[in-house]
Amino acid sequence: MRIWRRIFASCCSVAVVACGSDVEQSPEIPDTSLSVRSAWARAADSGAMTALYFTLANDGTLADTLLEVRSDDAALSDMHVSTQRDGMMRMSPVTALPIPATDSVSFRPLGAHVMLTGLVRPLVPGDTVTATLRFVSGASVTVRAGVRAP
Repeated sequence: MRIWRRIFASCCSVAVVACGSDVEQSPEIPDTSLSVRSAWARAADSGAMTALYFTLANDGTLADTLLEVRSDDAALSDMHVSTQRDGMMRMSPVTALPIPATDSVSFRPLGAHVMLTGLVRPLVPGDTVTATLRFVSGASVTVRAGVRAP
C-alpha cells in the first residue's frame, strides 16, 4: 500500500509541474479581430511600381502594430506615408504602424499606403493583387485587392 501512495504522490507532483510549465511557456494566441476592407490597387505594368490601399480595422480590445507587408506580386512591398511640407509632397518609409484597439487605419492616396515595387506581372483593371500583413501579436491578415485604372 505504501508503494502505491509514493507512486500516486510522484504522479501528482509530475502533473502539477507539467501543468505549471505549460502555462508559462505557451505562446500568446494572436488576436483575430483584425480585418481589411475596401482594398484596391492601381493598375501598372510589369516591372513598375504601384500602390495598395485599404482600411485596416482592429475590432479587438488590444492594440497591435503592423510590422510587415509581403506580396508575391512584387519584388518589394513597403509601407510609406505621404506628407505635404513646404508645398512639396514627400513619401517616407514606415517600419511599424500602430493599429489602436477598437479603431481603424486607412491606407489611402496621399496618406499611408503600401508600395509594391518591381511588379512580377502587369496589373490590369479587373485583376486581383494579394498581400499578407504581419503584426507584432503574431497575427497575419491576407489582403485581396481589386485592381483599378489610375
